[in-house]
Amino acid sequence: MAPCQAPIPEETLLDYWTRDLADGGESDRVEEHLFACGDCSARLNRLAALGTGVAALVRQGRVAGIMFRAMLNRLQRDGVHVRMFWLSPGETVPCAVFPGDDLVVTALKADFSGVDAVTLSISGPDKSSFGQYDDVPVAGLGGELLWATPAALVQQMPSMRLQLTLKSAASTHAELGRYVLEHTA
Repeated sequence: MAPCQAPIPEETLLDYWTRDLADGGESDRVEEHLFACGDCSARLNRLAALGTGVAALVRQGRVAGIMFRAMLNRLQRDGVHVRMFWLSPGETVPCAVFPGDDLVVTALKADFSGVDAVTLSISGPDKSSFGQYDDVPVAGLGGELLWATPAALVQQMPSMRLQLTLKSAASTHAELGRYVLEHTA
């Protein structure tokens, strides 16, 4: 079999698999290509298998970090129980986790205009570091960064205040927003 002469981009395959293609005609074109192309169909199958594995890992409390909206949407459609919190710069939001939650996702809204990548810093009481994510690309995020944490981990935390800070990853390290989660055990 000859290799694909016009492979479907990975992002399009992901959007197709997560059912996030905005244009119905685009979905039809992707399906037509997939039926005719063994290479791209195999890539889609590998992506689907990876997604199934990610959902299993989320349920086991083994996934943490920055997440794309398409993947979050697919996890929710696959039955993963997600607790969501939305924050704008300067906001303080109370948060808690409940039995049955698999994943806690904090959506940080920000203006990413002119920013290619950001650093997210999380600190707890007495400015103790709870983690940092460096050089996170923000192109195409639609004005929000999604930070995911296993619910099982959050359930073990005592009541506390968490401060999240977003800065541009450029040499200026300009602050894009500070956010506060008031966690209740």
